[in-house]
Amino acid sequence: MFETEILNILYGVQATGNGHITRSREVVSALKQRGHRVQVIVSGRPGENLWGMESFKPFTLMEGLTFHTRAGKVQKLSTVLNARPFKMYRDINQFNAQDIDVVISDFEPISSRIARKHGIPSIGIGHQYAFNHEVPMTSSNSVTRKLIQKFAPVDLGIGLHWHHYDAPILPPIIPSMWDRVSSNERSILVYLPFEDHTLLITQLKKLPDLNFIVYSNQMMPGYDANITIKPLSRETFPRDLTTVEGVICNAGFELPSEAITLGKKLLVKPLQGQPEQESNALVLNDLNYGRTCKKVTPEVIMNWYSGGSQKRVFFPNIVPELVDWLENGQWDLASLGLLSERLWSEIELEKSSRSKFRGMAQSIPQHEENVQVGLI
Repeated sequence: MFETEILNILYGVQATGNGHITRSREVVSALKQRGHRVQVIVSGRPGENLWGMESFKPFTLMEGLTFHTRAGKVQKLSTVLNARPFKMYRDINQFNAQDIDVVISDFEPISSRIARKHGIPSIGIGHQYAFNHEVPMTSSNSVTRKLIQKFAPVDLGIGLHWHHYDAPILPPIIPSMWDRVSSNERSILVYLPFEDHTLLITQLKKLPDLNFIVYSNQMMPGYDANITIKPLSRETFPRDLTTVEGVICNAGFELPSEAITLGKKLLVKPLQGQPEQESNALVLNDLNYGRTCKKVTPEVIMNWYSGGSQKRVFFPNIVPELVDWLENGQWDLASLGLLSERLWSEIELEKSSRSKFRGMAQSIPQHEENVQVGLI
C-alpha cells in the first residue's frame, strides 16, 4: 500500500481515562520497536494530571473534549459549558499533517478529524469502536450509539470487547505485567476517580476486617485504619493489582479487563449518565465476569466479597498480531474479521458464557434497575 515499509503514523490518545493511555502505550511502543515513526497527540486532560507518559514522548498536548463529573455522575450542563469547540477546530486546522501515512485514534477526536481534513486513512483502536456493531447496550437508544460513533469518527474502527458478538471485534489489549500473580486475602484495590473520596473512605472504614488500597488524586498519601491511600503510579498500581484479592472500580474497560485476566474478584460502579460504562456493567454481569452496583456501601461490598470466586479469562497478547495487520496495509472489514476469528480462537470461554451470547447481534433493552444486578 505504501512505497516504504516504515510508516509515518499520527496516533491520537484520549486521556480522559487511564485505560486509553494504558492501551495506547502498548500499541505505540510496539510500533516504535518495529521502526515506525509515531507522532502522538494527547487530549482530554490537563498536562499536570497526566502520569506514565514516557512511552509517548515527545507528544503534543491538546485540549480536546471530555466529560465533567461530580460525585460519580456526568454533569451534562457543565460538560457542554466547558467545551471549547472553536479551540479544538483551530488545533485541527493548524496541525501540520504533511507526510502522515495513516492516523490511528484511540477515541481521540482531534486526530480523527485531522485525518478527515487531509484525506488521510484513519483507523480507530479502542473499546468505543465496538459500538459500531450491535453489541449489548443498556438501551436501544440509537441516538446514544450515534453519539459514541461520531465522537472520534474513523474510516475503520477496531472495537475491543470481552466478547466478539459475531462481529470483527478483538479481545482486550492487556499490558505485559503478569509474571507474578498472587492473591492476598482480604486485600482490595479501589480505584474510583469520579467519586467523593472523603465519603468513600468513611464507608470503607466500616469494614475493618478488609484492607483497602485506595488510589486517589483527591487525598494525600498515607494510612488511615484499614486503608492505605496512594497516588497514581505506573510502578505501584500494577504491582498492587497483581497481589490483591479483589478490585473495586468504575465500569470502564481496561482495568476490568486486567482484573478479569488476573482472576481478581471484581465489583464495578458505572459512572451514572455515561452510556459506555452503564453498558459495560450490563455485559460484565451477563458474562459473570464481575458484579455491579449503583452505590459503594459497606453492605454492597460485603455482599460482593462473600459471593464466591471470580471467573478468570486468559486473553491473548493481541498487540503483535495487530501490528502485523497494520503493517500488511489491507485495512478492511474482511481482513479484520479474519484477525478477529484467529485471536478469539485462542481464548477458552466457559460454556455458560459462550452459549449465552453466541449469535447475539442486537442491543438488549434494559430497565435502569437491571444495571445493578447482583446488589442486595
